[in-house]
Amino acid sequence: MSSFTRSIAVATAVLVGLGLAIAPPAQATSSKPPSDAPAKVVSAYFANWDVYGRGYFVKDIPVDKLNVIQYAFGDATYDPATGNVGCSSLDPWADYQQVYWGPENTVDGVADNFGANGNLYGNFNQLKKLKAANPHLKVEISLGGWTKSKWFSTLASTSQLREKFAAECIDTFIKGNLPTGGWPEDAGGPGAAAGIFDGIDLDWEYPTSVADGNYNVSPADRKNATALAAEFRTQLDAYGTKTGKHYLLTAALPAATSSTKYYELSAFVKHLDWVNIMSYDYNVAGSPVVAHNSLFGLDPRDPNAKNPTWNTAGTVAYYLLSGVPASKIVVGMGFYGQQWLRTGTKNNGLYTSFDNTGLSADSLTADSAFQPSFHALVEAGYVSSDGKTGGNGYTVAWNALAGEPYLYSAAAEHPTLTTGPATVRTVITFTSPKSVAERIALIDRLGLRGAMVWEISHDSDDHALMSQVAKILR
Repeated sequence: MSSFTRSIAVATAVLVGLGLAIAPPAQATSSKPPSDAPAKVVSAYFANWDVYGRGYFVKDIPVDKLNVIQYAFGDATYDPATGNVGCSSLDPWADYQQVYWGPENTVDGVADNFGANGNLYGNFNQLKKLKAANPHLKVEISLGGWTKSKWFSTLASTSQLREKFAAECIDTFIKGNLPTGGWPEDAGGPGAAAGIFDGIDLDWEYPTSVADGNYNVSPADRKNATALAAEFRTQLDAYGTKTGKHYLLTAALPAATSSTKYYELSAFVKHLDWVNIMSYDYNVAGSPVVAHNSLFGLDPRDPNAKNPTWNTAGTVAYYLLSGVPASKIVVGMGFYGQQWLRTGTKNNGLYTSFDNTGLSADSLTADSAFQPSFHALVEAGYVSSDGKTGGNGYTVAWNALAGEPYLYSAAAEHPTLTTGPATVRTVITFTSPKSVAERIALIDRLGLRGAMVWEISHDSDDHALMSQVAKILR
């Protein structure tokens, strides 16, 4: 039996095992999407900061390999002193003010016409051009995220605040009424971004729990999140009756059993077109041992193995058995790895202790980042873009139990470490075309809606990972 076949068997066993413990509710049946919503979804986040970090622009998005772009992020704001509710651009410069003086970073090879550009520049204008050339493409604004979810609890706490918040988001992003007063002076204004966004993605991390600065979290958040989704659905549908269009409403939801800790899962999902399950970050730098960032199947050696949902297949099973229709489940994939330094020698370092002293959360380079992107690993020569061959002292290995690859080196060079010796034993768990293919097989087998990617700039230059994900749309 091949490792791929075995991993599928493990995933199926998890599904069957959970099914024996929990009877699937009636809500778990399929539902037909609206005619102008994608029947199958390949969605990828594009972050506004990509234009700064890697120098990755809208023009670089492989639009032939996806049908939904989630633009990260919009900012949900609240002023306790005035009671003002806001839903705004997180980075106006990157979003709609940055002038492309030359043609090299534009979608159509045409520089911006400064002073006569229809009040729109930056990423938003390039997305407008990209959509014009690709009518199949949908674009959503994602609200919140790990660092910008701090006011969601307050904004969802009363019907008045929910109504105001949804209205503000629709006004800014769906109707496209952008603020003015920046530079260029003609950037923004009423309707400047109209027609760019086809929907809203709620990325509240997380109801009832402090993530990166949530304010006023409450046990009531769980119920209020459902009410917030209902309010967005009502207002989007009302506006859609005027424009003759169905506007998407989706959400990024956590993996494993924690999903029902934060959300009334089946009730919340009823208001959405689909949910993007963040089936990654199962093990991060706080793990007690070296482990995979995103397990596909259950590995009994994993530090969280007592929870059968702590992997992609187990998470999908839990969602299905919690009343989420297969037609609303989009499986998330992280196009990045998890780096572990000063590991043990057993299992090539996998599931041994480690010491990550010297890595930097702000680094984008493969040798010093906690979570190097697949692009960075390929660019540094640590692994080939097909994920099969290592380089620069690294060897590729495959963990058949977890259904995931990893790199290991007995003496990897880390010249840019902030402290400590530059040559250390290293393991890097990562996502490869082979591990993506497993998830696509699971999506096909269970009739799920599709796949989501965080995030598009993390792929290799030859789009090795997205080429696998795109098979959903074949």
